[in-house]
This record gives sequence, structure tokens and C-alpha cells, in this order.
Amino acid sequence: MIFLFGVSTWSLIALAQTGTTRTCTNWFEPHTYQDAIVAEINPTYNRPATIFGTIKNVPTMRIRFVEGVSGKPLVNMDITITYGWRWLEYPYPEHAWGAWSSTGDRLSCKLDNEGWIATPDHQVKPRGWYDGKYSHWPWKHLPEFTGVDVVATTNRGFPRVGIKIDDLRRFEYSYLEIQVFDGWRAESKWVTKH
Repeated sequence: MIFLFGVSTWSLIALAQTGTTRTCTNWFEPHTYQDAIVAEINPTYNRPATIFGTIKNVPTMRIRFVEGVSGKPLVNMDITITYGWRWLEYPYPEHAWGAWSSTGDRLSCKLDNEGWIATPDHQVKPRGWYDGKYSHWPWKHLPEFTGVDVVATTNRGFPRVGIKIDDLRRFEYSYLEIQVFDGWRAESKWVTKH
């Protein structure tokens, strides 16, 4: 597989075969950590990641949004895809050994005229900003990938669907259809590609 500007040629071929235009842009990947409270005291407090977990390759995802009752495609809606991971944060209030904090890489998308989005392949690199005693004792607490969240922005709310890690492989032979009811409630189902 050949990679071109961080996107595999397989992804480009898959997008071309489906006729879907590239509707996703504006990546946000947190590379530094800044605690807003501490930043007020010390404005130079902005740290690069210090601990890393196992890299996870997320395939191209084809997702279609439809109105739940009529089945008509939803169009021109903003969609946010979050490739989530968690890391052990220490110190953390009321947790003597630290606590898991969640974050993720985010991708902004807009539905096309048929209700589709197609995301490029993405390598999730779980990382954290604490690599001390409690990230290794009493057992290892490395940053870890937690899954993908898909959130639509409607005039009534923010319907959300989570995609589990084990379900990501289903994008090889299926697409995900998300039905939106009442502008805020969402249900998903896998549809086999023909």
C-alpha cells in the first residue's frame, strides 16, 4: 500500500469508486497539553506528550445519515468525528493515584447532497502528558485508543453514535447508516456494500 500525503492509495481508490466527494477537512490533533488553571499562574506551561500507547490504524469510514422516519438523506449538516483515547492524568483532584482523562483527534465533515461522508484512513497515536510513578505502578497505565464518536449538529441537538474498536473492521465490507430521529436521537445499522 502506498501512502500519499498521509492517505493510502486504497482510500483514494475507495473514495473514487463510491463517487463520494471528499467532505472532511480541518483535523485537530492535540500534541501539547495546557491546563487552563495552571496556565493563569504560569503562562509557559504547555507540555509536549511524554508517554505513548499502541498506534491504531482506523480505515476509511463511509457513513450515511438519513432521517429516521422517512429514510430521506440528511444534507449539508456538520459532522464531527472524534478518534478517542484516554491517558492517566496526575495529579487529579480527589484521586490520589490519578484518573483517566479522555481526548482525541477530531475531524470536521459536512454531509454531501446524498447524506454521505467518507473519512480518510487515520493513524491514532494515543499519547499522554504524565509519565511518572503512577503510570507504571502498581501496573502500567499506557494511553489507549477507546473508539470513534460520530456527532451531527442539527437545529434540535447533537445526535451521537459511538463506533467500538472491534466494529471498525466492518468498514471493509459495509457502510454505517445513521438514522436521526427528532433531530437529536440516533440509531445506527451496518449495511453491506453491493
